[in-house]
Amino acid sequence: MSWAARALQRAQVELDRALAARLHLRALDYAAMAHMLGAESPLGPVELASRLGISSGSGTELADRLERAGHLHRRRAADDRRRVVLEPDEASVARMLGELAPLFRELDALADSFSPDEQAVIARYLSAAADQVRAHADTLAGSA
Repeated sequence: MSWAARALQRAQVELDRALAARLHLRALDYAAMAHMLGAESPLGPVELASRLGISSGSGTELADRLERAGHLHRRRAADDRRRVVLEPDEASVARMLGELAPLFRELDALADSFSPDEQAVIARYLSAAADQVRAHADTLAGSA
């Protein structure tokens, strides 16, 4: 089972690489966009840099590059006007999601080919596996 999960992870890396190329983004720029889209709350340049494992100065340069390319906008945080947060551009997000829409439909069709009980087991496995991968990543980060 873990080999199948690993194959899915490799396929995701290939998809990310292909989508970044399709969108004319460097790998790091695409990773930054993915982090901003997946964040529970808006990220500032320093927070984004931390998530990407780059210096705060490099994070600012990255934000500048993405802003110049029209992929994001800077705005003042609603809760702290001194803080600047990065907001993905709606058109960029729409383009990314548009490129992924056929895949989402195929994955939904695949899920529909399983019974509700099978879907529940698959979802439980994937959720637990994601938790374990995150926990291991935290362990590795803590021992670095």
